Amino acid sequence: MRKITALEKWSYAIGNIPYAVKDTAFGTFVVFYYTQVMGLSGTLAGLAMLIALSWDAISDPIVGSWSDAVRSRWGRRHPLILAGGVPTALCFLFLFNPPAGLTEFQIFLWLLVVSLVLRTLLTIYYIPFQAMGAEMSMDYDERTVIAKARITVAWLAGMALPTIAYSLIFRSDGSADGRLIAENYVLYGVMSTVLAAATALFCVWGTRSTIPHLPQADKQSLNLSLKKPLSDFFIAVANVNFRRTIGTKLAFGVCAGTYTALGLYLGTYFWEFSTQQMAGLVLPTLFGALTAFTILSGLGKRWGKPKLITFFCMAFGVNSIWFIGGRLLGLLPDNGHAILYPLMILTTYIQVFLIVSLQVMGASLLADILDEQELQTGFRQEGVFFAASAFVYKATTGFGNFAAGVTIDLAGLQPGAEPGTVPASVLDSLGWFMGLGVGSCCLIAWYCARRVRLGRAKAEAIRQQLAASA
Repeated sequence: MRKITALEKWSYAIGNIPYAVKDTAFGTFVVFYYTQVMGLSGTLAGLAMLIALSWDAISDPIVGSWSDAVRSRWGRRHPLILAGGVPTALCFLFLFNPPAGLTEFQIFLWLLVVSLVLRTLLTIYYIPFQAMGAEMSMDYDERTVIAKARITVAWLAGMALPTIAYSLIFRSDGSADGRLIAENYVLYGVMSTVLAAATALFCVWGTRSTIPHLPQADKQSLNLSLKKPLSDFFIAVANVNFRRTIGTKLAFGVCAGTYTALGLYLGTYFWEFSTQQMAGLVLPTLFGALTAFTILSGLGKRWGKPKLITFFCMAFGVNSIWFIGGRLLGLLPDNGHAILYPLMILTTYIQVFLIVSLQVMGASLLADILDEQELQTGFRQEGVFFAASAFVYKATTGFGNFAAGVTIDLAGLQPGAEPGTVPASVLDSLGWFMGLGVGSCCLIAWYCARRVRLGRAKAEAIRQQLAASA
């Protein structure tokens, strides 16, 4: 069994940075920028995200099925990764720089169209990228290592971007809050474009040596009709463990996306943290991701992937509720008290550890289910499986942004509001939605995860059967 090299592993991991750039943009800044700076209503901003996500539900399985069938001297994954990477990066220039003088509805259309184009190009890049990760190794534990490297690099990039943004780009000068200045977002778009394009190209270059060792498409020609993707999708969802795992990832993705999308609103208005304090959360984010990177392999060997995923889902729900719940129930002091920021650091550390752990174990488990699928059906469906997984990751920001947009409208948060001027009733509404919404989604994720039946012993037995029949 071939072991991947360090260059291949880390080049592949770095290829996840363009997706991290998208996640940071849409998960943290897009809704805030379009509502608080551009004056778009939260409902319209959320609706644009939901429409784009609905399009992903159509485009993702199509690209996944086509990716499985591509035949070229560069294999079936690299051509699409190359075709989607740089164009995706260029879209960030347009996302944060709409033309001046637009009406509210025109701003909505601009956000919608740019989001649709960006997410379509990202689909072309990211689905074959994810599928390639499952093909790089057949080893049970090495798959976790690959997923761990990919997700950890994305988290490191995902925390570096807002840290740089808060510290340098959105820095307040004393007269105005930098988070409310439109020109700052143009600079953020440029930074996002450069980073996404450079890392996508590096991924293609660094993983080119894996092409001869990756599974190739069969000799059937590429079928560009919609019938085959639909047929492939129904074959995939016939797998019980696949359905339950995707259900877990979708429910968790929604709660994580909501948590992230409302995070900037809560940090700015609910807790009234400064941009320097928001930037300082890079440290617990860093240590949370590194803790997951360090101990997950050992945890996976001892307890197995499904059991860990079940525990992490419940722990995420509890950690999402206690801090905000303490404020809403009057158990925590008023804003400005010295204890609040350390508590935010603690909950951020735990939350990042749990999110990274769930993402790593979910990706690794999906690779094991691919083996089960091959044994049951006789062919592999990396593209289709990871199209579903990619859609779930996109749902993290799509549903999260939609929920956040509707919430800020229902709560009555006004565009351009300065921290410290928002009525307590508005802030309480934001807090209750965060706690109850995220907690409910975590219960659904926990229920789905505990019904997955594919532990280490069964996964290894499946691989032995596949090896014997090869």
